[in-house]
Parts: sequence; structure tokens; C-alpha cells
Amino acid sequence: MLSAIIVDDEGKARRILESFLIEYCPQIQIMAIVEDVPRAVKAIQKFKPDVVFLDIEMPGYNGFQLLDFFDEIDFEIIFATAYSEFALKAFQVSAIDYLLKPIQIDQLVAAVQKLEKIHGNSLIRQRLQTLQQNLEEYKIKKIVLPLSEGSLFVELKDILYLKAEGSYASIYLKDGSKLMVSKNLRECEDQLTPEEGFFRTHRSFLVNTAHIKNISNDTTEAIMTNQANIIITRERKIDFLNYMKHKQLA
Repeated sequence: MLSAIIVDDEGKARRILESFLIEYCPQIQIMAIVEDVPRAVKAIQKFKPDVVFLDIEMPGYNGFQLLDFFDEIDFEIIFATAYSEFALKAFQVSAIDYLLKPIQIDQLVAAVQKLEKIHGNSLIRQRLQTLQQNLEEYKIKKIVLPLSEGSLFVELKDILYLKAEGSYASIYLKDGSKLMVSKNLRECEDQLTPEEGFFRTHRSFLVNTAHIKNISNDTTEAIMTNQANIIITRERKIDFLNYMKHKQLA
């Protein structure tokens, strides 16, 4: 059983989330339901919950400012938000769960199931700092990588390329190190898109185009800054050249 607090300034939103949790997430025990950050601080200090379901846009203090009241964050947070597409991506790459309003039952159930898996080993402070940095600069700067022994926080500029390894992916970094992450290349591609400067040149490779040093005369290989030769398939050649052209003009 996981203890929880709901924080939302909208009465209807509080009632809906409460009813959904009671009916579809019996592993959650609701300890308190409050409408603002000051009351949330008191409830957290009193009940010491495992998770706080936290609205972002609230009068007075917003959801992020709740964190300023605690030296140590020993509870997980699932944000409720109506944020833009970019902001939702910032949540995803920062490994912070969110519920998009209006809340959907399947999304809530999935978030709670994920919470059960990571509870007690979540590096919540670091993940929240990564999220805030990405949101403040309105650009994805850092990503949380799931490793077998935990999570690692990596800046996108330090990633050279990714290589498919079955249901995993190897990430090659600027300092010469290599990481194996518990995501396949397709999942990585969903987060590291052309908007972030990454391009899928081959079914096995996703490259950070900022680290392409040269391109072979026949456009079959991209030579990276670490001298690695990355295959560019014939099917991706035209899209790749167009992407690189537009990137140079931007």
C-alpha cells in the first residue's frame, strides 16, 4: 500500500482524481486532499506520503514551488498538467510522471504501476532539477538514462550516437565512455528527435548531428568527431541531406 496526498486548487479535479484512485488504484491510500501549497506542506509533514499528486498551475504558489519548502524530498511526485507538447516531452526525458488533464484512467493506472516499481530508488530531487532546467530554457538540455544499476543524468551535447543492441541501446559519449540503457532504439528515438538534433541514419544508429565531422562523398557514412563511421542507408539519404541542409540554414 502506498500513501498519497492530492494537491489541486480545482474542486472538481480533486474529486475526479480521488474517485479514480479509489476505484482503479486500490494500492493507493489517500491520506489528505488539499487545495494549495501551504496546506500541502503541512499535510506532507504530517502524513509523510509515498507520493504527491500535484497540480502545477495554482494561485499563490505553483506546484514546483512546493519543493522549495523541503530540504529533502523523500516522496515521489506525479504532476497533473495541461502543459504544451514541448513541456510534456520535458517531463518524459526527465523521467517525471505526469497526468495530462483531463485525466484518463489508463494513464493514471500506468503512472501508479510505474510508481510501484521505482518507489524507494527514484533520485527524485535530481530528476526534478533536470525537469526544471529543461522547462526554464524551453529546450531539452538533459535526459535521464535508465541503467541496470539506477539512472544517469546526461546532457544531450555529450551524446555522440546511439546503437541498437536488441531490446537495449548503447550510448556513446563525448568522453569516450559507453553506456547500455534499458530502452530499445525506437524508445530512445521518441525522446531524441530531429528537434533535439538527432537523426536515425540506419535501423541500428541514431546520431547526434552536432557531432558529425564529415560525410562520405557517396553519402553512405557519417564520420563522427570520435572518428566512428556511422552508416547512412540509401532509404534515409535524401531525408538526411535535407535535414542537414535545413539545420545549416537555421
